[in-house]
Amino acid sequence: MADDIFSEARAEYRAQRGRAMVRRYGAAVGGVLAIAAIGVSVWQWQAYDHRKAQAAASGRYFEAVHALEVAGPGGDAKGLTAPQKAVEATFADLATHAPRNTRGLAALRLATLRLADHDEAGAISAWDGLIGDPDADPDLRSMARILKLNATMSSAEPAALRKGYETLASSAGPWRALAQEGLVALDLRDGATADQQKEARRLLKQLSVSGEAPEGVRQRASILLQTYGGAG
Repeated sequence: MADDIFSEARAEYRAQRGRAMVRRYGAAVGGVLAIAAIGVSVWQWQAYDHRKAQAAASGRYFEAVHALEVAGPGGDAKGLTAPQKAVEATFADLATHAPRNTRGLAALRLATLRLADHDEAGAISAWDGLIGDPDADPDLRSMARILKLNATMSSAEPAALRKGYETLASSAGPWRALAQEGLVALDLRDGATADQQKEARRLLKQLSVSGEAPEGVRQRASILLQTYGGAG
């Protein structure tokens, strides 16, 4: 009898202890699960919100591209027309507020329009905004660098231009050949030394047969080689 009572007491104790642990840890587990559920909900909402924002920005971008085609892609001697100015404003807004890739594409379009409007400083500002955007696509950032270098060939310091071209020319990106072409242009300037001209011809020979260089770059390299004494 005593053993039975003692066994029942132990069983009751274990049951009470189990219920206490459930009450004690159940609340904590429930809290963790609730937090996890909230986190998943927030992530899903953010993902949905991002997709929605991206879709809206993409729609505005392509509408602006179409409007630019209707208005004409470039300005005249007086600069941009009123419809082109309206498109420029859209690209400016997208270059600042749109999600990642649309933001970069809009910045490139914006710079092109500002150049057509004889606003080199504004174009440089658009390129610099893309170049300094750590979230932007690396290829778009490199494209902004090469466009900025080319646009400032006659106004920027030669040392700064050379450093910029050399950085891109040493990369494995799609703009390598264009950067090498920029170095050729620097080495063939008036007053270039014999060593610089020799380096220009070396790069031209390399570009003229490069399978990675765009066809236009290869053709220009071949023509320049003929102009400057042939490939030999």
